[in-house]
Amino acid sequence: MRTLLGVFVVAVCLAPVATAASVAPGATTQTAASTTDAAAAEVTITVNVVDADGNPIDGANVTVAYDDTTQSGETFANGKAFFDVPDGADVSVDVSADDLALNRPKTLSNVDAETTVNVTMYPSATAVLTLQTPNEQPVADARVRMRKDGDVLTSVSGRTAANGTFVAAGVEEGNYTVTVTAAGYYSTTESFVVSNRAGKTVTVEPGTVTVNFRTIDGHFANERSLNANVELYEGEEFVTNMSTGESGQRRVSLDVNTNYRVVVKKSGYQRESQVLSIRESDSSVTFAINRTPALSIEAANTQVVTGQTVRVSVTDEYDDPVADASVRVGGETVAATDENGEAPVTIESAGDVDVVATKGDLEATVTVEGVAASTETTATTKTATATTAPTTTTVTDAVTTTSDDGSDGLPTPGFGGVAALVAVALSLLALAHRRES
Repeated sequence: MRTLLGVFVVAVCLAPVATAASVAPGATTQTAASTTDAAAAEVTITVNVVDADGNPIDGANVTVAYDDTTQSGETFANGKAFFDVPDGADVSVDVSADDLALNRPKTLSNVDAETTVNVTMYPSATAVLTLQTPNEQPVADARVRMRKDGDVLTSVSGRTAANGTFVAAGVEEGNYTVTVTAAGYYSTTESFVVSNRAGKTVTVEPGTVTVNFRTIDGHFANERSLNANVELYEGEEFVTNMSTGESGQRRVSLDVNTNYRVVVKKSGYQRESQVLSIRESDSSVTFAINRTPALSIEAANTQVVTGQTVRVSVTDEYDDPVADASVRVGGETVAATDENGEAPVTIESAGDVDVVATKGDLEATVTVEGVAASTETTATTKTATATTAPTTTTVTDAVTTTSDDGSDGLPTPGFGGVAALVAVALSLLALAHRRES
């Protein structure tokens, strides 16, 4: 009995082992496959952090960022830290440590293999810059750029305060060049050593340059000078106002390294506004402005018999024809202009008729008077023209003139005055001849 019980217990104990052994191969393969896929999708970055003497830094805080993901960790005693990132990622590596500084993070593009990033940290220092004029007045809002080994340091670039100072804390010790640029002053570049807390005073010189302003009509291919008004602003503060005159040009002295807002205006033209950056040399700048968009419409006739058509012409602000303009009468579209800006319009009613042309947001109207056609019948009278028959003159004892129309011998209607004179002359000649005989 005990033998059978022992066999049963052994069988029960071995059953789970046998079951596990039967599924283990599948689970192992799946895990291996998953591990292989993960390995294929990621690469390892080794961050190696040392000080200025090349000694590894233990316990430095390392932050690795890519896409929308951030990983953090600390370096081991050998100064190394390890991170797995997606294959092909663009990675930023930043490091911080007590009393040490890194001016800007390291960047890696398209990481597609195991990569080592070497980071050198330097003792942390503070740079204090003071900017002043030749008479030792502070220069506020000047742009400051610091470079170490030619690298522009975004983290230590900025502008001076109202007292003319700029403070860059937590920067690497070392040799720097600093460039300062202030509105109205020439840019100045100087070198200085930043160690612990270093101060530097920089003096800048004021200056101006000559700028030639030109204003033209931007519609024409060949430049046409335009007499326009030019306003200059520095920020929101008005600086000056000038006219370019008939030549379309005007020269003016402006402060160096200053940004001006330029507003160009002229009646009938669109206003132009641009930011103009003045540097440290004379220059010329051209502003092209265009007429304010407009439509005009004209009718070939101002009076039209109802039922007849009138041709209208649509032009723009430069008197150029406007094609595909919609032409409406009484709110109904009746035509569209052709490539010459023309369209025929039928006047259907008597009285004043408004013909409206539209193109985009533009509109123009011309009024044509419709004249009703007359319904009266006009009688046509034929006028007979009297024709005078030839007159025969007979010479007898007495001077007589005989006419076949029974007249009294006087010239008849239609008988010319010259012919009558001739007849009288002949009669007198006949009478004289008779007396001689």
